[in-house]
Amino acid sequence: MSRDKGIITLRIAGLSEGVHEYAFSCRAADFKNPELGDPCFCNDIHVSAVASKTESEITVDIETGTVVDLSCDICLEPLEKELSGSYRIFFVFGGSDAGEEDENYRILDRNASEIDLTEDVRETLLLSKPIKTVCTGNPQCAVYHEDENGTDEKPKESMSRWRESLEQLKNKYH
Repeated sequence: MSRDKGIITLRIAGLSEGVHEYAFSCRAADFKNPELGDPCFCNDIHVSAVASKTESEITVDIETGTVVDLSCDICLEPLEKELSGSYRIFFVFGGSDAGEEDENYRILDRNASEIDLTEDVRETLLLSKPIKTVCTGNPQCAVYHEDENGTDEKPKESMSRWRESLEQLKNKYH
């Protein structure tokens, strides 16, 4: 049974003890995953991995970064947002049960030649995507940012009819 080679793999065969830095660049389409098939992931994805090897384990710190194209959930204004995420994984050599219940600890065969981080990078990217996206520079969305800015006072003569209606609804339910 052949297995596809991972996109983000660290070669550990013959790796000496110490700190080793790796840098990768890929596209969301490389992952062949529908969750990353979202059109917002259209730019390059930069991944840096720092592997720290000791006699008994390898600790890998993953950092991801990309720029995504989103739209404001309120006014649908297109936005460009920089996403970054980080994740730490411990690969323990041998059959130790040290971190069996913790998903950040994984058992690694001493004869393993590489570590596949593709799935971990994919999850880190998906977790860095915001649940809600709101623009801050658009005056059309300013009505929703009034409480955040502490400027609830607006000149009454500059309010349009829909703003007045919105204010009445806001006052009714608060």
